[in-house]
Amino acid sequence: MRAFEKSGDDQAGVLSMKRVVYSVIFLALSDFCNVRAQPVGDPQEGLALAQQFCSECHAVRREQVRSPTPQAPTFLKLATTPGVTSAALSVALTTPHAGMPMFGLTTTQREDVIAYILGLH
Repeated sequence: MRAFEKSGDDQAGVLSMKRVVYSVIFLALSDFCNVRAQPVGDPQEGLALAQQFCSECHAVRREQVRSPTPQAPTFLKLATTPGVTSAALSVALTTPHAGMPMFGLTTTQREDVIAYILGLH
């Protein structure tokens, strides 16, 4: 066998490594391309839920320029803030943080509210 030729085991290892690299690249690009993908959920239901649970503190409609509570961002501001994704909003709606009451929203309700917010973009 010549010195520059690879053995069958070496070639199989290279092919296996290429598959791993291609898979990682594919998954990374898939995730990157879906960052602004439309979230799962019903925006109309999300608006109804936002009016019921969120409107006491947040301006939930596009045309509202100020929230009833000055510290609470408008939903339009949330929707247009760079880096705000469905994942980020899901964390915000499920993680306790200062000034924000915890709501007992179901997964479907949370997805609906997120779909509404991101639909304002």
